Amino acid sequence: MTRGDTNPPDAALPGYRAVREGVGVLDCPEDLALSLRGEDRRTWLHGQVTNDVLGVHQGGSTALSVLKPTGQIVANGRLWNAPESLVLLFPHTPPHPLLERLEMMIILEDVRVDNLSAENDLVSVQGPRATEVLSQSLTLPTLDWGRAEVAGAEVMLLRHDRTGEGGWDLLFPRYARAHIEALFSDLPLVTEQEADILRLEAGIPVRGRDFTEKTLAMEMGPAFIEERLDFDKGCYTGQEVVERIRSRGHTNRTWVGLRCEAPVEVGATLTLAEDTADGSAGDEVGQVTSAGVSPLFGAIAAAMVRNVAARPGTPLLASDVQCMVQSLPFLK
Repeated sequence: MTRGDTNPPDAALPGYRAVREGVGVLDCPEDLALSLRGEDRRTWLHGQVTNDVLGVHQGGSTALSVLKPTGQIVANGRLWNAPESLVLLFPHTPPHPLLERLEMMIILEDVRVDNLSAENDLVSVQGPRATEVLSQSLTLPTLDWGRAEVAGAEVMLLRHDRTGEGGWDLLFPRYARAHIEALFSDLPLVTEQEADILRLEAGIPVRGRDFTEKTLAMEMGPAFIEERLDFDKGCYTGQEVVERIRSRGHTNRTWVGLRCEAPVEVGATLTLAEDTADGSAGDEVGQVTSAGVSPLFGAIAAAMVRNVAARPGTPLLASDVQCMVQSLPFLK
């Protein structure tokens, strides 16, 4: 971890501290879980998403994005290759229009898309001790996907890092929620505010804030691109635009991190704090997309900025607050 010069007190963030030092539980009611079945599920999905599906071994997982033909992001998610299906999870994603998009692309292929979120809930156990603690109640898989039984209900176990510390998602029938909560009755619950700080430190973008349907995948920065985009896999929806941008060298803007001298507001306009080779002090260069006060790093934010301001170390102003551009994630 790369820590800031000062560490604000975090007595009011017990869930945050639990995840960074041990284990905590996140409720994930806004996540969309899907199942793909049918003989053609792997080859079909391979042509729909940005990462290599065919190379994911059984029990393995990978990050991916679904793009428009014009290269903008429809959704960011993760895939698990289960024995009889592919499991897809899209955080903070409503069912539509993603479900409509996927179903529209099935023509003659033997593929069926099921909305697992319709009858299931999802919680996530995160932290460096997540595997150790979960193993006291459940038999965890050695790979990234598995099943367990709790009070007669089947629980899907999905290895998933939402915080930079690692952990597991549990997908289970809604009627079994009380039994699942009983497993974690002694563990701290992570609030929405705490979860937002954790994912911001880990450089994980959120739909509707850090990216929208107008955001190009190639604008999301080097860490995002390395994790989610495979440039050798061949054709998929949006691939032509992605490859064109890569061959020309860059987009016009980039999603970056900011270290700030004081808290800043989401939506704040960013300007250059001093003259540069490509701009003048006071030039508008972007907007804050996420912000918070981190116990590790102090006041931090994420922002979409013009490339003139995207270089790490570039000084910016958010209103009258001095900020410094930093590559994401903050948590190294």
